Amino acid sequence: MTLSATAFGEALMREVREQRAFGRHPLWLKIAEGRLPRPALGEFAKQFFLQVVEFPRAVSALHSRCPDLGERVRLAESVYEEETGRLSGSKAHPELFLDFAAAVGVPRAEMLAARPLPSTAALIHWFEYATKILPFHEGVAAINLAAEGQVVGNFGPFARALEKHYGLDRAAVAFWDVHELADAEHADVGDHIVVRYATTAERQQAIREAVRTSLAMWWQFFDGMDRAFG
Repeated sequence: MTLSATAFGEALMREVREQRAFGRHPLWLKIAEGRLPRPALGEFAKQFFLQVVEFPRAVSALHSRCPDLGERVRLAESVYEEETGRLSGSKAHPELFLDFAAAVGVPRAEMLAARPLPSTAALIHWFEYATKILPFHEGVAAINLAAEGQVVGNFGPFARALEKHYGLDRAAVAFWDVHELADAEHADVGDHIVVRYATTAERQQAIREAVRTSLAMWWQFFDGMDRAFG
């Protein structure tokens, strides 16, 4: 059965919010509660940075395939913000994350030389597959909805927890605060291109599968870190 656009969009975001790794995964909770030792927090920073660097390329791949002019502009703005930070008046998002890493004791050179865990490499591969191989609307669902849709309501409180438990200042947690604001628009799928493309039961099911795979890949990413140093 084909759901209405409103019902389908609401169902997608409900699943993202219920299954998200940001805010629910045991490793995330350890950090949010100050239970992860500081050296391990540095290891978390290294792995998280690897996907932060790759994420703008995933959005760029979607932009290059987007058939909708208005959505293409929004994707271009997203890439521009990720790579420069100029829309939010901050820094390039990887640079913001390097500031966070430095504050938890990991120097820039060590961050740039970090090697991915298998689960990190798998997530990065998923970014590429979802945005270059899957149909465009499935890729947008995997990246815009299943990834960025997890951020709102989680990154802001996470920033405050980092301040409280690890003694970081506002500049050090700016990466998390900027994303809490920058990704807010992706939490509203009322007129999202994914919903507008989901005109048949078959398309709706394919989009659901892309979202569920993406959520599973994010959970696995955190699982890999938790096994390695959590």
